[in-house]
Amino acid sequence: MRASIRLSFIISSIALVACNQQERYNPDLYFSKEAQTSLIKQSIRYSAKLPPGATHDNKFNTEFDGYYEKAIQECDFRECYPAGDQSYFFLMTRKARSIWPAREAIGGKISVDADNKLSNYEEIFRTWKMTADSLNDRAFELFDVMVKQEDLTPYQSKYKGDRYIEFPDDHYYFNVEKKIWSDRFMDSIRQVN
Repeated sequence: MRASIRLSFIISSIALVACNQQERYNPDLYFSKEAQTSLIKQSIRYSAKLPPGATHDNKFNTEFDGYYEKAIQECDFRECYPAGDQSYFFLMTRKARSIWPAREAIGGKISVDADNKLSNYEEIFRTWKMTADSLNDRAFELFDVMVKQEDLTPYQSKYKGDRYIEFPDDHYYFNVEKKIWSDRFMDSIRQVN
């Protein structure tokens, strides 16, 4: 009887801590719903796949507005937490291109000015496509590790397969200056030439 009461107490305590943790990451604490939508709109040209015919040089052209408007509708602002000095860790999810219902998550850091205008955008990880249930648990776990500024390497594909992080990996990294995922090998070749 005592062991069962103790086990119930431990499980309840863990659930309470997890709920409190999740609540402090609630984006509504930091941004209104309108501001969250605005941040998605401001970052979509960095986070979404390129439209047909677009390049990273012309993706801001108005001819691609329709494509990005659709992409915005498929995204949500899931988690947020202050990173200091008008910067925030964020977690967004979006509908994944897949033959089965799937979503993928993007975790990173944004900086905003006093009017919530995006002044910097950096992706720290992108997950694999997965079912919404799997994504909810795994993306929150990754977000929590990111906020605590712990090492995300153990969640990469070479250690966890296609269960957590798709990028970065040994080949791709997020180029903060260009705000795109870049190929390490191709970048090293360009530097030599």
